[in-house]
Amino acid sequence: MPVSRGRKPKKNKTTKRTEKPQVVEPAALPDWMEGSIENVLHEASVLMKAQNPRELEEATASLLGAELHRVLQGDNVGLDFDLFFEAVVLAAVNAEPRQELWLLLQGMCAIAPPGFESFVRASVSRLRKALRSEVLPEWPRLAAKIKATGDVWELQDVYGTRLGVFASFSYPGDAATTVYVFEIDTSWIPRLVGGGVCDSLDQAAEAWRNRFGGTAAPEPITDPSRLEGLVNRSLDIIGDESRAILDNWYRAERRYLALETALKNRGLRLPPSSSYDAGIDPTVMAVPFNAWHLETFGNEPDDLVVEELAAEWMEGVVPATWFAVSPDRLGHIRALIGDWADDPVRRAAQALLPTWARWLGERAGLPSTLVEAMVADATK
Repeated sequence: MPVSRGRKPKKNKTTKRTEKPQVVEPAALPDWMEGSIENVLHEASVLMKAQNPRELEEATASLLGAELHRVLQGDNVGLDFDLFFEAVVLAAVNAEPRQELWLLLQGMCAIAPPGFESFVRASVSRLRKALRSEVLPEWPRLAAKIKATGDVWELQDVYGTRLGVFASFSYPGDAATTVYVFEIDTSWIPRLVGGGVCDSLDQAAEAWRNRFGGTAAPEPITDPSRLEGLVNRSLDIIGDESRAILDNWYRAERRYLALETALKNRGLRLPPSSSYDAGIDPTVMAVPFNAWHLETFGNEPDDLVVEELAAEWMEGVVPATWFAVSPDRLGHIRALIGDWADDPVRRAAQALLPTWARWLGERAGLPSTLVEAMVADATK
C-alpha cells in the first residue's frame, strides 16, 4: 500500500473551538478583538427592531457574523472566535446597562456554542438586575429555548458531494416549526459551507433546488449514519469562509447539539467522530478502476500510479463519498497532486486524472455534459 505523497497544507488561522469558556483578561485578547467588540456593542441597537425570537436570533447571528467576516478579510492573527464570543458577553455585561445589550445577550444565549450556555445565561441575569425596574419584554427569553423535534431530512447535489441536512425545530408551546439547513461540503475534509432558517421543509427544499438543480424531494433520515459528513465537519478556520458560513459559525453548532439530543431521545445515535486520514486501502478504488480501464481501453494503467492517485483521492474524505466526483473535488485533488515531488509518478497521475474523472462520472450516472466538463477541466 503506498504512503501518501503529501497534502496541500491547509490555510488554518486558528485551532478547533474550545469546549468551555476561558478566563479572559484584557491583555490576553488579540489586537483585532477590542475594536470588533466595540463594533458589536455599538451596532446592537439593530436588535431593537426584532419582534420575535426568530428575528432576534437571526439578527444576533448576522451581527456577530458581519464582524467575523470583517476580521477574516484582514491581515489578522489569533482568530479565536470562541474567545471573541466570550469577550463580547463580558463586555456587554460590564458596559453601561442598555436594553439592546440585554437583547444581545438573549440572542447570544440562543446561539451559544456548546459549553457556553450557562455562562451566557448567568450574564443575562446579571444585566437584567443592572437594568433594575426597566420593563423588558418576555418573548426574548424564548429564543434560547428552541428545540429540535428529531425530524430530519437530506438532499444532495447532483454530484453527491454536497449534503443538505434539513432539521425541524420548534419553540415551547408553539405548534409551528421551522427548518434549519446544514449545508455540508464533502468534496474533501467535510466542512460547513452554509446554513440558515426556513419557514418550512418545502421552502428549504425549493431554495436548495434553485441553487443546485434537480427535482428530488428531501428524504427522511432514519439511519443516523447518513449524517456522517455532518458529524465529522471540520471546526477549523480555513480562511476562505463566506459570510453565510460566518453568520452561522456559532448557531450551527448550537443547532447541531440540539439535533443530536433530539435523535438520542428517539433512540437514534449519530455515528462517532472519525478520522479519514489513516487505514485507507486504495485497492478499494484501484481494482474497479483498473477493470474498467481494461474493458474500455484494452489495457491496464500502472498499478503504482493508480494506487497513489486512489490513496490521495480517498484520504480525508467521507468513505460513503469515495466514488463521487465533482468539480470541487477535482480541484482539490489537482492541488494535492501538484504538491507531490516532480517525478514520473506525479506526471503520470496528472495525465491519468481525466480518465479517472470519466470513470467516476460514468459510474455515478452523471449527465454526459457534466462528465465531459469535468474531464476537460482535469485535462488542463
